[in-house]
Amino acid sequence: MPPPETPPPAPSLREETAAVLVERARASLWLMLTAVVLFGVVDFFVNRALLGTLYLVAAAQIAATLTGVYQLRGPASFERSVAVTLAVLCFDFSTGVYSDVLSHNTESTSVLSIVTSMLGAVVMPWGVWPQVVTVVVTGTCGLASMLLVRGTLAGLGFPIAAGSLVLLGSIYLAYALEQSRIARKRTEDQLAASKRRAEEEAESAAALVAVGETLSAHLGRPDMLERVNRLAVEALGCDFSATFLRDPEEKTTRLVAAVGAQEDLRTELDNVPIPMETVPLIGVVRRGELTEVEDVAGSPLVPDELKRRVAAASALCAPISCGDHVMGTQIHGYRTRTGPFSAKQRRLATGIAHATALALENARLISDLQAASRLKSEFVATMSHELRTPLNVITGYTDILVEGAYGELTAEQQMTLLRVKRSAFELLDLVNATLDLGRLETGRDVAARDVVDVSELMGELRHEVEPLVQSGVTLTWDCAGVTRPLVTDRAKLKTVVKNLVGNALKFTTSGAVTVAATWAMGTLTVVVRDTGIGIAPEQLPVIFEMFRQGDGSSTRRFGGVGLGLHIVRRLVDLLGGTVAVESTLGVGSTFTVTCPAASAVLRATGT
Repeated sequence: MPPPETPPPAPSLREETAAVLVERARASLWLMLTAVVLFGVVDFFVNRALLGTLYLVAAAQIAATLTGVYQLRGPASFERSVAVTLAVLCFDFSTGVYSDVLSHNTESTSVLSIVTSMLGAVVMPWGVWPQVVTVVVTGTCGLASMLLVRGTLAGLGFPIAAGSLVLLGSIYLAYALEQSRIARKRTEDQLAASKRRAEEEAESAAALVAVGETLSAHLGRPDMLERVNRLAVEALGCDFSATFLRDPEEKTTRLVAAVGAQEDLRTELDNVPIPMETVPLIGVVRRGELTEVEDVAGSPLVPDELKRRVAAASALCAPISCGDHVMGTQIHGYRTRTGPFSAKQRRLATGIAHATALALENARLISDLQAASRLKSEFVATMSHELRTPLNVITGYTDILVEGAYGELTAEQQMTLLRVKRSAFELLDLVNATLDLGRLETGRDVAARDVVDVSELMGELRHEVEPLVQSGVTLTWDCAGVTRPLVTDRAKLKTVVKNLVGNALKFTTSGAVTVAATWAMGTLTVVVRDTGIGIAPEQLPVIFEMFRQGDGSSTRRFGGVGLGLHIVRRLVDLLGGTVAVESTLGVGSTFTVTCPAASAVLRATGT
């Protein structure tokens, strides 16, 4: 790919002036030629006796003027335009003095000197010194014409003073116009430079935004760095781009991505440890510093063996650094072009390297977090399984003792064992909730399709939550609204209802807890209503969040870690349903779960 095109430099003020000056010099010479012809016509009527001599002078002036026009051909040149114009001016005015003497005309040359000087100051963009020469030549000729014709300058003091003032004013006018052109050119150059910088910054920003978007969209993917190298080739306009990552412990580097590189060399070096001392070009790269190799063939930073094998003429190396640590190097370059890289390319290389460093660090952090999360999930799952075993033993032996297998128990002993059993069930529920949460967080839990007998399911739950019913609390089950089996996820539906009922029993110290299930319009609705402590209005929006409780203080009356309702919401979401709550503080709460479910009988018959 050829290097990025750079706009041609703006012409200098002298170059611009030369182009204008040569055009106006031609126009001025043609104007002088016209004046000579007009004076010849006037002489035909006024000085007919001297026509032969006057026309010879006019012919010389015409020849000099046409020669000047001829000399102004070709490329515009400021010096040539000034020299030719002044030479023709000197000749025409000096010969004009001779014509005035022959015709005894005292006004033509003197008047023309003033007119020519003013026109030269306004029309000819040549500055002060050519204008000074013009004033000296025309003014001297005009004064000489008057002196030679009249023989004296007596009585001409005021006209001479006025004419001199006009001539001097033309010099100041030429100076002022020149300064104005200089100021205008300076402003134009500044505006052009500012526009170029703005365009370059916009292009650089767009390129860096594209790099950032690519890194964000492909963060952690195997082709992330190769995509960045491809964007670098496009943005810098270079032939190849490669990324090397360092291993500081082994003091090696690896080629992890490359675009535009030789396929055989890339295949050979792909992810192969390369000692950094064997490639000084990579080893010398330091944080915050670009290393530029204008000519690879003559650089000591590239080993001779690598020079013979790598088709590279120039290279630009940018460090991929995070903090004080250099993580790697990005190398961009050309295969045949030598020479320095532009400031824009250096800025882009630095920006791309910084963006790459941030992406690599973010990918590393995400990988570490994912590893820590997996370790945490595995630890929680292992501990939960290990805790369930002794808990099952505790509840089993408690049941055996309560049934009197080892002798009759007093009422006080039975009450104590029931408390032990209730606490064991609470702990078992907490362990099960932890396992459920682990499956939900890892995305391993998906909705199944089971044929569910709701009445049978409620019966199982009645038996399981019976130990949680406190004295003074009545637990009522109403499943009359569901008369036939349904198709849904049995385990998830059971967990949802069990968590809601367990939560209601925990926060209800007296009164009643009612569980009702109904089926209508393809939707299963389960309502759990209690007469417990209720939920404050400000707590309602957050009760389904993880680890949130209505009372989170260390002195709260009720236990739990705040997972039950969170698991309910997550499981209901998996079932494609909704969960809602209505509560009044001190009166009680009502949780309503709706889940779409198909009738098993209807599915079997296909109706």
